[in-house]
Amino acid sequence: MDQFLKSLRHRHAAVQERIEEEQTRSRPDNLRLQALKRLRLRFREQIEFIERLNRSGQSVAIPVIRRRRLAPALARPLG
Repeated sequence: MDQFLKSLRHRHAAVQERIEEEQTRSRPDNLRLQALKRLRLRFREQIEFIERLNRSGQSVAIPVIRRRRLAPALARPLG
């Protein structure tokens, strides 16, 4: 459990760095920033969830964020 929590914190920090890099650009991509901030929020929520479980001593299955592969809109069959 501690290794998983450590991994989530590392991912959260990496996303934070990417957000800061994007914001320092002369013309930041707002869509990318929104996506990164949403991802950072998901990591933070998972970290808080696990920390709450550790305090209460419960053992519950932990939902894991998985990378989704989005198919391009043109690759979908038409009607």
